[in-house]
Amino acid sequence: MGVSQDSTAEAAEAAAAQAPGPGDSFGRYLQAVRIQKQISLEQVAEETRIRLVILQAIEREDVAQLPPDVFTVGFLRAYAQAIGADGNEAVQRYHALRRPRQQTLEAQPPPEPGRRSVSKKLIFALAMLAALIAACLLVYRQWQGVPTATVPTASPLAEEPAAAPPENPAAPPPSEAAKNLSMPPGPKHLLTIAAHENSWVKVVIDQGTASEHKLKAGDRLRLEAQTGFNLLIGNVGGVKLSLDNQPVTIPGKRGEVVNIHLP
Repeated sequence: MGVSQDSTAEAAEAAAAQAPGPGDSFGRYLQAVRIQKQISLEQVAEETRIRLVILQAIEREDVAQLPPDVFTVGFLRAYAQAIGADGNEAVQRYHALRRPRQQTLEAQPPPEPGRRSVSKKLIFALAMLAALIAACLLVYRQWQGVPTATVPTASPLAEEPAAAPPENPAAPPPSEAAKNLSMPPGPKHLLTIAAHENSWVKVVIDQGTASEHKLKAGDRLRLEAQTGFNLLIGNVGGVKLSLDNQPVTIPGKRGEVVNIHLP
């Protein structure tokens, strides 16, 4: 019986891999455990419902292709659970890799405040120079005896009372369109999350700051957004979603971690 090319490649990959060591970072750590247990990346994607390109970016440690930290941490825990690895260990290794880069960005000195005022000082100096030149020209013209133009003043007797402005008719009431423009826009979308089992949800509203909510059976969470929601659900079978009073179908099984975008 011949051996398929996929089995040969998987065997070669497993033979080349080593057991995870303390020096491995998060991607190599998870990849080493997966290969050691002879689990394909496609199997992990099918079990966790995480896209294959995200799992590949995790193993390559391509941080630029990964979502924000709050979602990446959830993906790491789901990946580790699917292959029987330590989720806390994977998250710690991920933070250890990200921390030096953040410290480097924080260590960069802020721009010197003096540079911001250079342009203002230059404009002020040019204005003073122009005023000085105008004053010098005026003194020179007076010294040469050049008469300056004078504006004749009108006699008080020649003044006529100014005509009273016509009375404006009553302004029409503002139209409904103008009223609508003056009113602040209200929320466009209403999301309701009802939990019938214990679960957790991480939510990003309108691409802003993420928030995490731990829900117990019977809890109900109402959220409002202008553009939409990005959700990471820890137990997809334990919650029900309703967007704008319409039920939302969530792909996945009980206990799975799912990332969805609404609407």
